[in-house]
Amino acid sequence: MKEREYMSKILANFVWIDEPDAALNLVAKLSPDSDYAVDTEFERSRTFYLNPALLQISCQGVIYLVDIAIPKVAETVLSAIQGLVLHAGSEDLELWHQVTRVKPQRVYDTQVAAALCGHALHTSYLNLVQDMMGVELDKAMSRSDWLARPLSDQQLQYAVEDIIYLDEFKTRLSETMQERGMEGLFAVLMQQLLDQLGQDSYLEKQHQKLVKSERLNHRQQQQLWGILHWRDQLAQRRNKPRNWILNPQQMIAVIKQAQQFEDLFRLGLHPKFIKLNGRSLIQAMSNQDGLNLPPLPTPVKLNKSQGVHFNAMKQRLGQVTDRLGIEPSLIVNIKDLKKLAFEGKELADLPTWQAIQ
Repeated sequence: MKEREYMSKILANFVWIDEPDAALNLVAKLSPDSDYAVDTEFERSRTFYLNPALLQISCQGVIYLVDIAIPKVAETVLSAIQGLVLHAGSEDLELWHQVTRVKPQRVYDTQVAAALCGHALHTSYLNLVQDMMGVELDKAMSRSDWLARPLSDQQLQYAVEDIIYLDEFKTRLSETMQERGMEGLFAVLMQQLLDQLGQDSYLEKQHQKLVKSERLNHRQQQQLWGILHWRDQLAQRRNKPRNWILNPQQMIAVIKQAQQFEDLFRLGLHPKFIKLNGRSLIQAMSNQDGLNLPPLPTPVKLNKSQGVHFNAMKQRLGQVTDRLGIEPSLIVNIKDLKKLAFEGKELADLPTWQAIQ
C-alpha cells in the first residue's frame, strides 16, 4: 500500500520540459559533482543514428521528463550532466556522446553493479526491481512510439518508473560491493565503459563473422573490408540503417558474383540503387575509391602452444571467478581471452584481473 501511495505521488508531480528556458532552469539545479539517475528513450529502426526522444532525470527529489527530440533542449541538458546512474546504459551513453560529442565524467551502471553482487550477468531493470524492491513493473510501453507528442499517460508512468529506483539501487549495491570487495573491479569496468565510448567495433566484428561463416579467401576478405567501410559511410551520409544499404547476403553475393558494374544487375539489387551507387560499390570492393582503410583485421587462430595457454588461462579464470561468485566474462570474455593467448599475454595484463588480486 505504501509503495502504491509513493508511486502515485511521484507520478503526479513530475515536471515536463520542452522549452529552452525551462531547460536552462533545470541545468541551474544540476551540480557537476553529483550523480543523477537517468534514462533515455529513442528511436533507431529507420536510421543510422539514434533519434533522441526523451530524457528522464531525478534531481533534488523531483523527476524531470525532458523532450530531447528538440535539439536545443537536448544539447543544453545533456551537456550539463557529468555523473550518470543508469541501468544497462551502453545505448544511453551512445546517445549522450552523439548529442554532446563529449563523454560524461562518471558513470554508474546498476546492471554491472548487480552482476558483481551475485545477480545474473544481464539482469534487466524490471527483474532487478522485482528482486530488490519486490515490485512488479509493466514494460508494455518499452517499444512504444517515444517521438509521438503528447505522450500517453501509460508512457509517462513507464518513463518515471524507469528511473525511480536507480538511486536506491546505487546505495544498496555499493554497500554489497564493498562487503564483497568488488569496488576496485567496478571502477575499472566503469572506466572501460567510458573509454570505449565512441569506439565502434561493429565493422571488425561483422567482418570476422562473415569471413568465418562464408569461408572467404584473402582476396575476398579484402573486398569485404572495402564494402563494409563503403556501406558505413553511405549509411551515415543518408542516415539509414546499414542493412538498408546492403545486407550481409547481398554483400557476399557482390563479392562472389560481381566483377564489374554490369554484373550487379544479375544479383536482384534494385536497379535505381545500382545506377546511383553501383560504380562506387565496385570501386570500393577493389579498393579503388580512395578510401583510407585501416589494416585488414587479423584472424585469431591459435596454434597448439597458444591453445594450451588459452585453456590454462580459462581454467584459472574459472577458478578465481567461482571463488568470487561472479561471471568470468566480467573479467574477460572468451573472444578477448583467445586474443590474449594469441598475443602471448597473461591474465595479469588485464586491468580487470589486476583489480581482483
